[in-house]
Amino acid sequence: MFSKESNVLDLGDYRRFAFNECIQEKFNTFVLDEGGLSSPLSISLVIPTKFEPEGILEIEETTLHRILAECSELVDAGYLDEIVIMGATRNGNGEPDFTILEKAVKIAYEELGLFREQVDLLNKYRSQKERAKRGLIDFFLKVVHQFDQNISKLFAKYGVFGVTGFFGLLPGKGSGLWLSVPITRGDILCFVDADIMNFQKEFVTGLCHPIIYSWNIQEAAIKLVKAYYNRITITKTDPQKIFLGGRICRLLAIPLLNSIVETFKLYLGLETMRYPLAGEFAVSRDIIERVDFPNTYAIETSLLFQTYDMIGPASIAQLDLDIYRHIGQSFKNLENMAYQIVDFIFRLIDEKIGRPLTREEKEQIITSYDENVTKLISEYEQIALKLKKIENNMIYSKADDFKNKQRMQQVILEVLEGKSKERRPRYFSYPSWRRINERTRNYFVLKEMLRRRCNQSTWSRLRECGLLS
Repeated sequence: MFSKESNVLDLGDYRRFAFNECIQEKFNTFVLDEGGLSSPLSISLVIPTKFEPEGILEIEETTLHRILAECSELVDAGYLDEIVIMGATRNGNGEPDFTILEKAVKIAYEELGLFREQVDLLNKYRSQKERAKRGLIDFFLKVVHQFDQNISKLFAKYGVFGVTGFFGLLPGKGSGLWLSVPITRGDILCFVDADIMNFQKEFVTGLCHPIIYSWNIQEAAIKLVKAYYNRITITKTDPQKIFLGGRICRLLAIPLLNSIVETFKLYLGLETMRYPLAGEFAVSRDIIERVDFPNTYAIETSLLFQTYDMIGPASIAQLDLDIYRHIGQSFKNLENMAYQIVDFIFRLIDEKIGRPLTREEKEQIITSYDENVTKLISEYEQIALKLKKIENNMIYSKADDFKNKQRMQQVILEVLEGKSKERRPRYFSYPSWRRINERTRNYFVLKEMLRRRCNQSTWSRLRECGLLS
């Protein structure tokens, strides 16, 4: 049981960490490799993507250009050791659509000097091109599709499906994040979504620095750093339409998490989390290899809860990224996300207390949620007024927040009463990679083969888009 005085560390504004100091601290930090020798700490950046089959829109392409342009400065400074772009787009027949990843390598070729030099070298020397074709050239930037059949064949060959109990990879963000763990090499994994329109390189250094700063040869004191921010949403179809975003987090996750803490005295300290659903976070490898991954949108919530259970709130931190401008979607499209998150939370609570919730507990949760979200909406109104001074055309309606709050409350009620089963996606939780290693005893070989397949995938995308002759 963790102390009631334990809290998640709030690191404040990301700008407090000077860029050059972050770079130097990374170079001064060493880890022990598999052979017991000291080696420099490494960082992998993972960018999950999920674009529509119709293709990447101009606003999405511009955003990816910005992200990789900012990352190029991290690459030139030696801060990033690799970038992995994870694709999940499928065509109308449900088959992997690689066109988005082809676009991604084109953008990477334009923005990342190191990647461009690697590609140019392959065009210059045929022997290197042949090695790349076999996956023996380690590209700095790799692109991989989570539904690539070559990946599934590897999992079948090395017995992974025998541990997961399911053949193939299911749709869902959690599936892509789970796959990224063995593909990457970093001692720290940093995840950022591909829709951050105002992405800055300091987002990455700010998220990773607290883990690096607390590192002591083998492991860090701080294991997980989550972002929080004021989320401003821009719609794909009308970029001029701007509104206060983060609706599922603001109107559901935050007040519901507070209610869980109040009602059951579980996860004390997490009620201070400012944005528990943030897809931007950094985590040490020793933690990420020990967690299970639901394939649903509950992945961020699950990671937070599991990390808490392993190490407590004192080893979790949060960082203020200030204003976060992203490409969003309509509230109607977010309802399935709400069902997935609520369903996961109450599954977890049932497991924690070892029994189903009583009628009184359910009523207490609903009452507590209503009080918490009503109080928060008043705060959101004040936040919106401040943000309008920066974004003059930003739209905010307190009435709309209350209307959406009613819908979220209905989601909670339906899940509590078991009426939401028809809305549930196919729920599946991938076992941790540590468990897979314990069962198969071939994780090291599997990782090397997965990275080889990722390099081959990158070679194929380069060839298909004409960057390799």
